Amino acid sequence: MRCSAAMSAPRRSRMFASLEERNVRIFFVGLGISNIGTWAQTTAVVFLVTRLGGEGRELGLAVASQFLPVLLIGLQAGTVADRLDRHRLTLFTQTGMALQAIALGAIDLTGVATIPMVYAMTALYGTLAAFDIPARRSFATELVPKELLANVLSLSTSVMTGARIFGPALAAFVATEWGTAWVFFGNGASFMAIIVGLLSIDRRRLHRVPPAPRTATPIRDGLRAVWTNPALRTLTIALTLVATFSFNHLVYLPLLLRDQLLASERSFGFMLTAMGIGNVFGALLVARLVTVPLVWFYVPSLVLGLCLSTLAVTGELALAFVIAVPMGMAMTALMSASGVILQQRSDPALRGRLMALTTVILIGSTPIGGPITGVIADGAGVLWATLYGGGVAILAAAAGGWLSWHHFQRS
Repeated sequence: MRCSAAMSAPRRSRMFASLEERNVRIFFVGLGISNIGTWAQTTAVVFLVTRLGGEGRELGLAVASQFLPVLLIGLQAGTVADRLDRHRLTLFTQTGMALQAIALGAIDLTGVATIPMVYAMTALYGTLAAFDIPARRSFATELVPKELLANVLSLSTSVMTGARIFGPALAAFVATEWGTAWVFFGNGASFMAIIVGLLSIDRRRLHRVPPAPRTATPIRDGLRAVWTNPALRTLTIALTLVATFSFNHLVYLPLLLRDQLLASERSFGFMLTAMGIGNVFGALLVARLVTVPLVWFYVPSLVLGLCLSTLAVTGELALAFVIAVPMGMAMTALMSASGVILQQRSDPALRGRLMALTTVILIGSTPIGGPITGVIADGAGVLWATLYGGGVAILAAAAGGWLSWHHFQRS
């Protein structure tokens, strides 16, 4: 029955329905400003590593060090988010990340930064993010009634990924003109927007989800809810493959721009901006839906694979910028769709753990895929480092879509 509903035509709602709620508007404004700073810092870390002499392997390890904590403790962090006050937990993690950005800026400005120091500081950020993401994302679901769950999650994704339009370009300008340290300081200041927003929220208007009861196997309970559903199990496996091997643009893009397209350092920031434009449209497409069918994951995965494969062989910078827009759209559409599908087909008491599960898959897989992509780029060339990611996305879309349809036919 659930699979039949998943394959049926989606119901639609107003695209911006959640914004009628004052708490949502306050939260999104702070989130948007803060994420501009976060994307700027992510871009500046790449600049800093390359300026310190890093190549593909070092870029892969820098990305991996940021996301390894999510892989290691992400599911435990989701359990914490289900048991604690998500509003207060988000305030704590956002404050910690602000202090981390300021500390990284100080290390950079004083000239003592080394690549191992960058690894350590990004690992600290990743540890805080491991707790922040399930807490913040599940807190967003408490801002609206249940029928607007898909809308608020997709709009939240559009705000976070849409910040990529401004953050990387801002980082490219500031880092070129004044240095990467000032990007990190700016990110630290940007966290004040979401901290003030969280403090301004009217807690009386929240749609609270009761804390999850304590059980002996909280993580296993969340995994069981996904694994015992054939459609969700197939979706999760496909998402893991795509996230691990196709979401490594922070590794292959700067190398592709430098080595294959002979572009300047600043072009990397603008490329992420082009992807950000696509990110916004991808999230808004999902935001129109009340229920999200499985096809909204598999079609974007196919589009992502085709975009990556085309990007790998292009020799024109202008064409690469054009490809970046649908590539960003596909990435965000499948991210939003997968998160909403898991949430809508599971117990609300598992929200934090399911948010953590998708976070572990989407972000925690980077410590595996990032270094692999970096090694391929150093050994076989950036063309193959990009092309193999496209092939994985295409195969995951084809196999996962066929298995889901086969199960639907049998149910």
